[in-house]
Amino acid sequence: MAKNRFAPKQLNELMGKWSNKMVSYSEKSQAMSQWQSCLEKAVGPVLIKKCRIGNYRDGTLVIEAASATLATRLNFLKMDILSQFRASGMFECAQVKIVTNPEAQQRLTPKKENKTINDETHKRRSMSEQTGLQLIELANNAPSSLQAKLLKLASHAQKK
Repeated sequence: MAKNRFAPKQLNELMGKWSNKMVSYSEKSQAMSQWQSCLEKAVGPVLIKKCRIGNYRDGTLVIEAASATLATRLNFLKMDILSQFRASGMFECAQVKIVTNPEAQQRLTPKKENKTINDETHKRRSMSEQTGLQLIELANNAPSSLQAKLLKLASHAQKK
């Protein structure tokens, strides 16, 4: 009987053929997921929304905080975080380093929520008649290229 070349294969079997970098990336990704859940146990459900595990190297755990205020608060919890990680089996973890990374917050927030909020805000916005009149007045003294754009914008004013 011929071997079915389209039969599903184990992920480990496929990854064995790839470079070692891909295998180590997969292992580190799984480890960081476990560390993130351990961090959640240490800091609680409120703070975990604003911070994440950045890296772990040479016994130093790096935590990214979304703001300097949060980083200060996490610095007070360093020993609790370290104790939680050691209790979960990371005995070689010797130091916790807190860094501020505003981009961490962007990565942590779901994009769908932000889009719906912006869409709702956009629907509620409207230009007042007074603003439209001010734009027309401004357009009278503006250069011709800007004048056309200001008049087009003023046409969006709500008429009462």
